[in-house]
Amino acid sequence: MTTPTQFHQKAFVKEQWIDLYGHMNMAHYVAVLDELGHQILERFGMGESYTATQNCGLFTVDARVRYLKELRAGDPLRVELTPLRFDEKRLITKVDLYHDEAGYLSATMEQTAVNVDLATRRATNFTPDAVAMLQKMMDIHGE
Repeated sequence: MTTPTQFHQKAFVKEQWIDLYGHMNMAHYVAVLDELGHQILERFGMGESYTATQNCGLFTVDARVRYLKELRAGDPLRVELTPLRFDEKRLITKVDLYHDEAGYLSATMEQTAVNVDLATRRATNFTPDAVAMLQKMMDIHGE
């Protein structure tokens, strides 16, 4: 199955992300997966706009990263987000990082995020609007 394009985001490996071994440092893999993943979630109203309108945010409580193949300065990147499941308070996604020209999978992260009310700083149920957005995301990805 081909992932719908609204679940993709592209970038390039920046020179400042390179470590003394000549490849992208492990911390930057997580930063790229997280940042581009947020950009993808925003397309479904679950990013910055969700925080602004609902005063809630998705807080990561678990992230499992696998580093599979190195990336180097200037390499084109493609991040793909796969929504796996959600419940009343949690969203679980898989975010894959590819070399966009060579096509190989470089890293993958499975991430569990909890919906948090920013006023109380406590986990809270998703609003009906958020549930509808999450379900739309699941439905589109499953097509």
